Amino acid sequence: MMSNKWLEKGWFRWFLVVAATISMALVSVYEYSWTLYTVPLGKVFNVAPGSAALGLTFTIYIIVQALSMFVAGRIADRYGPRLISMLGGIVTGIGYVSSAFANSLPLLYLTYGFGSIGVGIIYGTAISTAVRWFPDKRGLATGVIEIGFGGGSFALSPLIQYIITSISYRTALVYLGITQLVVITLLAYFFAYPPPQWLPKGFNAEEYERKRKMIKRSKSDFSVSQMVKTWQWWVIYIAFFLIAGSGLSIIGHLIPYGRSLGFSIAAVIAVFLFPFANGLGRFVMGTVSDYLGRPYTMTLSFGISGISMLSVAFIPKIAPLYLALIFLTAFTWGPLFSLFPPLVGDYYGPKHSGANYGLTYTAKALAGIFAGYGASVLFTSYGIKETLVITGLMAIISSILALTLRPPKMPTAQIASAESQRDSIESKTK
Repeated sequence: MMSNKWLEKGWFRWFLVVAATISMALVSVYEYSWTLYTVPLGKVFNVAPGSAALGLTFTIYIIVQALSMFVAGRIADRYGPRLISMLGGIVTGIGYVSSAFANSLPLLYLTYGFGSIGVGIIYGTAISTAVRWFPDKRGLATGVIEIGFGGGSFALSPLIQYIITSISYRTALVYLGITQLVVITLLAYFFAYPPPQWLPKGFNAEEYERKRKMIKRSKSDFSVSQMVKTWQWWVIYIAFFLIAGSGLSIIGHLIPYGRSLGFSIAAVIAVFLFPFANGLGRFVMGTVSDYLGRPYTMTLSFGISGISMLSVAFIPKIAPLYLALIFLTAFTWGPLFSLFPPLVGDYYGPKHSGANYGLTYTAKALAGIFAGYGASVLFTSYGIKETLVITGLMAIISSILALTLRPPKMPTAQIASAESQRDSIESKTK
């Protein structure tokens, strides 16, 4: 185990950000590069790339990733992130490699779903790292780490596409899977949370809140059971589901959607453009939220994303305009993943951040059902314009819900009970 003296060195938390960002980049291909595999997989299994049968793979990924993140968060909160993160690296790599040898759709569901457990583990511990180590820069730190997940596949997708076209999709899965297993597992060895009551040198919470008045925080640490009893969390959960479902439906069907609008070449370009804009937006809006506040930043960002999605449905057949709107959609949708983690940390405290955000993140599992399977049914049954109108309205409603948020207040009786338990623990340790 690492000594507290080493953990408290100023550079260590930034080293963790770099390690978490690299890890997130490597697991991001499960989500953002999935659409590259839909065409070759469709040929192998004799189904259309945009079919519900193939889209179910993406749905399973979203559900498993989100649920495993909650479980991993609870384990990491109690035992630390190192061992569970190393396990995540191993599972992620095995899942990607084994998917290369899946010879049926049910087997693909199993192997891709198994690897998704590792993605959830890495995602959960990486985000909790930002919340715990950066009370002074939560939006910035979360945004940097989210660049890895949002923008990592921007760097990796061209490589994957090259391997798929020049060799095979199976080779791409094997190469990336081995890389995930080795690199993530090694980096995860250094994952650690700060000591109890740790604060950055020179950080003063009251002074911070005085300077940044738009950042509203609760003064209590809420457990999961306490959190779900607040109305704010349910608003957060519904808003998360709506905005996540809107963008995920586009990510999982970028090529089929683009081609149905008449953009064959632009549809492929959009696969590389979306994660780049997505990652950039997470960093920019995450940083902005440290000054403007999370709810107002959400309203601005998600509102623009929804309008952009609606616009895509009715634009003329002009490829540069299509790509510009895809860029804007991704830039303002992606920040949901760098805004909700610090919001949950602000409202419910850092002590149970792994479990609290992990539970909140399960809204993505519900969104995945819509994004993977539901959106495929909408697309094949009604058409692209109707599908984009629905997703655009979902994002706009999410932006409106964000305006209602304010920090929760823990009931006085619960505060007294928590203080009594803490005093009892301290007296026993003396």
